[in-house]
Amino acid sequence: MQVKRLTAVLAAAGALTLSQGLPVAEAAPAKNVILFISDGASWGTWDMASYWEYGQKGMQPYDSFPVKLGMTTYPLNTAATPTFNDTPMVSYDPAKAWDITPISGSNYFAGYDYIKKNYTDSAAAGTALATGQKTYNNAINWSNQGRPLRYVTQDAKALGKATGVISSVPFTHATPAVFGAQNISRNNYGAISEMMINNPDLDLIMGAGHPWYDNNNQPRAMPSYNYMSATAWHTLNSASSPRAFYQIKADFEALASGTLRITGPAIFIPQVNATLQYNRTGVHGTDPNNPSGVAFNPNVPSLKMMTEGALNYLSQDPDGFFVMIEGGAVDWAAHANDTARIIEEQMDFNASIKAAVQWVETHSSWDETLMIVLTDHGNGMPMGPNSHLNAFEPIENRGQGVLPGVRWHYGTHTNENTLFFAKGAGAELFYDRVRGMDPGLRDILGFNDGRYIDNTDVYFAMNAAMVPEPETYAMMLAGLGLLAFAVRRRKQV
Repeated sequence: MQVKRLTAVLAAAGALTLSQGLPVAEAAPAKNVILFISDGASWGTWDMASYWEYGQKGMQPYDSFPVKLGMTTYPLNTAATPTFNDTPMVSYDPAKAWDITPISGSNYFAGYDYIKKNYTDSAAAGTALATGQKTYNNAINWSNQGRPLRYVTQDAKALGKATGVISSVPFTHATPAVFGAQNISRNNYGAISEMMINNPDLDLIMGAGHPWYDNNNQPRAMPSYNYMSATAWHTLNSASSPRAFYQIKADFEALASGTLRITGPAIFIPQVNATLQYNRTGVHGTDPNNPSGVAFNPNVPSLKMMTEGALNYLSQDPDGFFVMIEGGAVDWAAHANDTARIIEEQMDFNASIKAAVQWVETHSSWDETLMIVLTDHGNGMPMGPNSHLNAFEPIENRGQGVLPGVRWHYGTHTNENTLFFAKGAGAELFYDRVRGMDPGLRDILGFNDGRYIDNTDVYFAMNAAMVPEPETYAMMLAGLGLLAFAVRRRKQV
């Protein structure tokens, strides 16, 4: 690993010794970091899936994670382009967010009205997670001063770690994009696809967006380059492609089972356009065991399978890895207020976490792996069926395998204080970044003791887990050109 090599050289030169009052490098708390993002999961989304699957809450792996915090998600501002002003224009106020004062109109309560305003999009929220900086909506690792921002995948790669981005929606969509690209607008899918494919800091890409297939895995007569450019597609299919390209389900299965071994950069794009399953129609028949009653597309991998394959691939690196795994279509279902489909998407996300937990406990350990589960923002405000009368009424549990009682209050993102879970190496670092207390998390949701962080804190805590201060110090010395000075000083002594 580059930083460890720098530390070793400095130590050999006598630049890092306790007698000289400089820190001695120690192992980082987290060899591996696994970041799970259920895109657009309001509080009720987590409950809906658990009620369908188990008939009760508390059964998901993350329910027992030792670190539970709220996480605020508001952007720097709600502009769609840089405003060249770093003054925060929006914020989050717990007293206003949980205000149960009745109001006239369709928002019912003052708190509902408050959290429907000044919300982030996935680009700004993802940028905050990936860079530790707030910015305008639409930005893909782009500052409000119009400059590209360094992001966590680059930091992990600088430490010699393998890196990966996994999603159930197009790999160029906002959340996966912020872990592999920089662009002024999330809508520049073509440029983002080319940057991600050619990005040397990104080893593995998995996500939808295939130009030659529709949402039902049916081949197109002509390609649709809505999520990637023709240039990017032709690059992947050329002899000079910077990464191996896989697309059939059998290859996903082989990677997940360990029978497919890959040593260089790779990209896996299943033969489906926008989403793995969310956008499917009934062409594959019916299935009463699914919440929607629509059979799943049998020819594309699940997010769980992609997660298993990604962990097999990335864990080959002896220095560890960083990976972001997104249940991206949870957000799509939330926008549509589709209770059945959001349960399907959240259940696949939950299954992916279960697979990752099993991998940690079988092939790694919680002493060397940090797992984080969060959402980038709320969406749709799903609550109980009488939540227009009873403020913040929870989702109604109607039993295992039965759609819960839900009333949707919105069709887009919210500024709610979201749910955050963490376990493993360095998880306690998140408590060092607590911003305040939100009584609603404790008294209304019953989630935790009320403590919360901001989405920008995730970047800093992840980096602190991967890079302890002594190694950062060693890198700083080398970067300032002080290595030669340290060697000369040692020789003089």
